[in-house]
Amino acid sequence: MTRAELECKIRDAVREYIADEEAYDDNAQLLIDPEGWEVSVVDSEDADGDHYDVMDLIRMSPSDPGKWEVDEDAVLSVAADYIAE
Repeated sequence: MTRAELECKIRDAVREYIADEEAYDDNAQLLIDPEGWEVSVVDSEDADGDHYDVMDLIRMSPSDPGKWEVDEDAVLSVAADYIAE
């Protein structure tokens, strides 16, 4: 797994959250399994293992007020926690 591949998985999971945020509780978590490199968003009660508050990985779009988007700096930071380049 390269850091770029992990970043892509994180982005995809966060985008899935943004697309259907009502499907999760108010404290949804990004869950990363470093053994199998599975990345998903789960409700807070299901966050067992390495997890991050998904709200720390999104930001309000500066070009489209009222819309969430992936916070690229946060994605890069989380991926760097796992894979140094």
